Amino acid sequence: MRFTGWGVVAATFAALLTSVGAAVFSTPAARAMGTVTIQQADGGTNVYHDVVIKIINGALFMTSADGKGTLVIHKAACSYQGELMVCFATSATLVQAGQTSPLDFKDGTVYVNTTGDSQQLSMSTTKVPPHSVLVSFTTKRGTYVSVSGRIDKTVK
Repeated sequence: MRFTGWGVVAATFAALLTSVGAAVFSTPAARAMGTVTIQQADGGTNVYHDVVIKIINGALFMTSADGKGTLVIHKAACSYQGELMVCFATSATLVQAGQTSPLDFKDGTVYVNTTGDSQQLSMSTTKVPPHSVLVSFTTKRGTYVSVSGRIDKTVK
């Protein structure tokens, strides 16, 4: 895995996740509570509930409830805004039916809250719940993807 630098405070997604320590994620995994919304450029929308969200070796895995599809963000440049980790995602893949397909990424942002308190996004009224992520990205084809939910498991 290769992560790119970003600003003076830049660090890799993996290094930042490791630095928060096991105590943050030591609580037992809760029921999958993630939601993925995919809006195609043609207007079609799919919503997937009960998505399992895991961080494994610094990559963010989001797997559908039926286990048939996994979205993986494996490259990102991260820094902190207060206690909220903010990452500019640079690469993602979709794993489905035994096939791995890179996504034609245009831009994306990942917000990771590893604290026990809600954290407000800078210059926004949106808050990231405790031990949760917010993800938003667009592909070059115009597909918009958003993810929100609690982190179910972290593996270093």
